[in-house]
Amino acid sequence: KFRQIFHGCLIGSATETESPRHGGESVAEVLRAHGVKFLFTLVGGHISPILVACEKVGIRIVDTRHEASAVFAADAVARLSGTVGVAAVTAGPGLTNTVTAVKNAQMAESPVLLLGGGAATLLQGRGALQDIDQMSLFKPLCKFCASIRTVREIVPTLRKALAIAQSGTPGPVFVEFPIDTLYPYHLVSKEFAPKTPPKGLMGSIISWYLRNHLKNLFAGAWEARDVCPLSVHIPQATEDQVQKCIELVSRAKKPVILLGSQVTLPPSPSDHQFVFYFRAKADEKTERHLNPIKVLHCVDELMAEDSIIVADGGDFVGTAAYIMRPRGPLRWLDPGAFGTLGVGGGFALGAKLCRPESEVWIIYGDGSLGYSVAEFDTFTRHKTPVLALVGNDACWSQISREQVPILGSNVACGLAFTDYHVVADGYGGKGYLVGREEESRLREIIKQAQKETKEGKATLLNVLIGKTNFREGSISV
Repeated sequence: KFRQIFHGCLIGSATETESPRHGGESVAEVLRAHGVKFLFTLVGGHISPILVACEKVGIRIVDTRHEASAVFAADAVARLSGTVGVAAVTAGPGLTNTVTAVKNAQMAESPVLLLGGGAATLLQGRGALQDIDQMSLFKPLCKFCASIRTVREIVPTLRKALAIAQSGTPGPVFVEFPIDTLYPYHLVSKEFAPKTPPKGLMGSIISWYLRNHLKNLFAGAWEARDVCPLSVHIPQATEDQVQKCIELVSRAKKPVILLGSQVTLPPSPSDHQFVFYFRAKADEKTERHLNPIKVLHCVDELMAEDSIIVADGGDFVGTAAYIMRPRGPLRWLDPGAFGTLGVGGGFALGAKLCRPESEVWIIYGDGSLGYSVAEFDTFTRHKTPVLALVGNDACWSQISREQVPILGSNVACGLAFTDYHVVADGYGGKGYLVGREEESRLREIIKQAQKETKEGKATLLNVLIGKTNFREGSISV
């Protein structure tokens, strides 16, 4: 009778117990059909089948040194390619490490697909390794969240997730893969078999339940399914809406137009008087080290016209925003409204993969560099040579600007004139130290760094800078 009651839980599709296939292959099929070229990751046992299967079908696996960098890289690919950027990370801390990057993608309206590992379906909520309620973490951040419960759900769920990421206002989506939905039947079945099954009626019931759960998990797993993209809904303004906008603007005395992140326009030329003021400040001598304004002007003059600029920092990047010219649409990447530090390594990685022929520059503050300097190892291993310009003033200056005059203390704002160029060397790149002694050779050093990058080495210019009163009074909150 017990068997009859629970038999209805099973579906009619057959379970292929001898098949060597696994759920990672279904993931790979869907991603390939959607034109995904890159999968960013930090490896973990929960997601290994996805990585191996994607590599086999020609999707390039790019592994970073931090999960946040993987999502930032996917974000950059989404912005530059017009498709969905994809990242895969392991369960628990692997996923919690991505929360900031996913929130950044949400606020920047970037279509990113995050694939996350998870504890086995039967072990969730029972204290398994790295098991937490991942869905509750990502529901506030993502347009769509789903947890795969059977292998046959993988294809339709991913197709839906990818369509939602691009529809309406684009944004991130999350799909959780319990580990038993990704590995082959013969391996999962071994884990389901109890080492010492209880005897008697209860033992029989438990064994029967586990067998049926396993069969249901893989039932219909390898039936043919459509993996092609679903239609994407892109809303268009109606004639009535356009007419209302015309009427509002025509009646306005001083109309202000806000353009969202989905609008791409050529950059506007800077105001001539302010440029003349960029230039006057650049000629001033700082008390020590180099004038940051002069350094930025020099880099801007020598930067290639196909360059992509990645902005990751506070005070130094704030100054750069006034001086450095974006070379065209989609050639200036910053975190957006969330103001996130740490995007540099991931954004530059994604940008260089999308535009391998372009110079990719990261404009770092010395504070923000600490978040992703380890990605120089990634640049080296994956042959994605970028240029990093570090404004090293041994301080979190954007905060210090307010904290010192208002509160009278520089506590927690002080850093050191660290040898970041040595760190770059250690990760297989090429580092340059640029101080006042090298001022006369500044242009020569920048050109040499550009040459090194063209020859395949990621380079870092550790530029020691002094203080100026440019942007005095700017606020950080």
